[in-house]
Amino acid sequence: MISHLADVPFFRDELAALHAAEWKHLYADWDVQTALAEFLNQHVDGSLPATLVLHEGMELVGSVSVVFGDCPARLDLDPWLASLYVVPQRRGLGHGLELVQAAIDLAAAAGAKRLHVFTESAEKLFQRCGFEMLERTMQQDVPISVLFRTPP
Repeated sequence: MISHLADVPFFRDELAALHAAEWKHLYADWDVQTALAEFLNQHVDGSLPATLVLHEGMELVGSVSVVFGDCPARLDLDPWLASLYVVPQRRGLGHGLELVQAAIDLAAAAGAKRLHVFTESAEKLFQRCGFEMLERTMQQDVPISVLFRTPP
């Protein structure tokens, strides 16, 4: 089941810790408190920013966000599919694709004309979901690919 994070707040602390650990190397001041603050400022009314959580009952499977200003190297682009995360023991089962599609649908419902994403290693996953290469650049001295797609 995919829910808005605000509807399953018991996942908030766990997700903040996972997100902080996974992406702290890409942002100068990224930590658990920053991730929590970002979650608390998100919307649940169909507008952006928002985080979606894939879960089976009380078991966290993964998450994805659609946010603004995710890539400091490209602040001229918005919104961003961000923080695509699947717990390690559930990877390789199609959950990432399911979350990407949910983010695309959320962006489309919110009226986004283009959706962007940057990645260190999942370029092929996003291309399978209709994203096209925009450029390769750097984020905190880490090489990244910036992709985009037009929501349906």
